[in-house]
Amino acid sequence: MQANMNRNTFLKRAGIGTVAAAAFPGALGSSTAFGATLPGNGHMIGEFVSFSQAPGPATGPVGTLVSPRIGMNGAVTFDAHADWVKGGGGYELFDQADPVPKPLKLTGQWTAEGFVDYSTKNVNTGAQLNPYGLIQPGILTLKADLDGLASGLTMMLVCNVGALGAPGGGLTGKDEGWFLEATPYGDFEPAGVGITHLSVEGISLMRG
Repeated sequence: MQANMNRNTFLKRAGIGTVAAAAFPGALGSSTAFGATLPGNGHMIGEFVSFSQAPGPATGPVGTLVSPRIGMNGAVTFDAHADWVKGGGGYELFDQADPVPKPLKLTGQWTAEGFVDYSTKNVNTGAQLNPYGLIQPGILTLKADLDGLASGLTMMLVCNVGALGAPGGGLTGKDEGWFLEATPYGDFEPAGVGITHLSVEGISLMRG
């Protein structure tokens, strides 16, 4: 992804588009989208569209993949004080080593099944991370089920705010994106393409 690609451009190319961005401006980090006071209900949201990759080669439900990669999107509401999380999204598994067009190996939905941990501190220094508008840099850890792949997996969502710097700013000490442990294809780590957003308290996802 080009260094000068802004958030709206990335979301458009990722398939979310400007309509969704306009409909939910607060979910994309615009502090002007909400009133001055947020409800004190402890609710926070996490949203992401990004790719992660496992070392490979590895063999799993759809055979051997040389360079397993997953494109995943998701949205969750969570309460770190009450230890719960709800939400999910979709995923696409393919072999990054395949030539374009890369055959789709597996696709399905994923569901958040349990809250594990939430931290707003740098993992290396322990420094507290500061909010930036409605964005709270941090790490949300949860249990997730991926249809057709595996269940009870540990997932980490990592949100960094580079504009705040580090330490004691907006960098967690881990790469932004999502981590997924102990899948049939190994441990997935961010591939450097995508965006993740965790919110400050007082924001919930609206569901119709």
